[in-house]
Amino acid sequence: MHVILPVSVLNSAAYTIIGLGLVFYMRDRLAAGAAAIGLASATFNALYFVGCFVLRPVGLRMMPRYSLVVSSAVAVALLSLLLTANSIAAVILLYGAVGFTLALFWPPIMGWLSAALDGRQLNSRISHFNLAWSAGVIVGPLAAGFLAQWRLESPLVVGSVLIAIVGGVVLLASIFLSEIRADTHRDRRAAPGDAPDASTALRYPAWIGLVSSYVVLGALMVIVPLHARDAIGLAEGAVGILLLSRGLAAAIGFWALGVWAGWHGRPFHIVAAQLAMVPLLIALMGAGSLAAYAIVLPLVGLAVAASYTFSVYYGVAGASDRTRRMAIHEALLTVGSVGGALMGGRLYEASGARAAYLGAIIVVGVAVGAELVIAARLRGGLRRPEGNAPQIE
Repeated sequence: MHVILPVSVLNSAAYTIIGLGLVFYMRDRLAAGAAAIGLASATFNALYFVGCFVLRPVGLRMMPRYSLVVSSAVAVALLSLLLTANSIAAVILLYGAVGFTLALFWPPIMGWLSAALDGRQLNSRISHFNLAWSAGVIVGPLAAGFLAQWRLESPLVVGSVLIAIVGGVVLLASIFLSEIRADTHRDRRAAPGDAPDASTALRYPAWIGLVSSYVVLGALMVIVPLHARDAIGLAEGAVGILLLSRGLAAAIGFWALGVWAGWHGRPFHIVAAQLAMVPLLIALMGAGSLAAYAIVLPLVGLAVAASYTFSVYYGVAGASDRTRRMAIHEALLTVGSVGGALMGGRLYEASGARAAYLGAIIVVGVAVGAELVIAARLRGGLRRPEGNAPQIE
């Protein structure tokens, strides 16, 4: 964890800086519209989704630390090419390829940190990890906003440097730290004679909530920077502060859910996190000032943090193949991000921010209905698995 947590902070900050910086870079340097910017984000996430499954055989052959080094090295090379691209199509393609290589980073590191843990120990470890990567999400938008005000390409350059540092830290730790050198953890497929899988079916409503939450978040990451700057007149730095507030609130949510275990095994909290999104999105439909965004976005961050935590915890609790489960978690998260970015960009360009927020409300409503149906069917029908995996209550 002394290696996993710092590199999670740096990697998360790097990709957050790059993601927001690319919005301004494409808008001002390449004269891209909202739909093209949304397509870039969607392509990144779609190829990450593909990579979570296509690159899984590669991940099985490598120990997680080597997977992280390879991911970082290839991403830096691709981002260097992106900075020399002069067309919107080339930028979208290269940014998507960066997303593909990221599949060698997050699923392996999440499987590595959760190995052989369940119950409160697993919850604590997940909480520390969530706080680590969310710290990067907190500082990333602020840094990206002010870097973009200085020079448009600065967020992409700084993000690339941070990714290179991540790869270097893991590589040096693998060479010089005895505990890392001695670590032989490598994920593998289940084999005859392994202990039976003891995971909980609560992962299904949790996964639905994850997709829905990231549809909302994917849409917001396209709509808010453009609407806040174009309609409200905020500078890039102010936009960064707005998105920082969401990340800070998410970190608080991760900490609270790590300390309090009362939500374990209770589907009510999965549904409640989704229902909370509806009034927040309605409020955003009328948001026309910095103050309105500053109040609502942190609350959205709390709701998304809850859905993310539920998905990770219920996904790996009692599971035997945790990297595969984390690949599923990341893939579903990506489906939501892709859908949200595409929907948000197209609706914003065609009909404005209100239409985009209305689309997100409809998605959340469908998700809540599906979660309620699944939770009702599961009630009373789940066994308590061996170990500390949760049971529905």
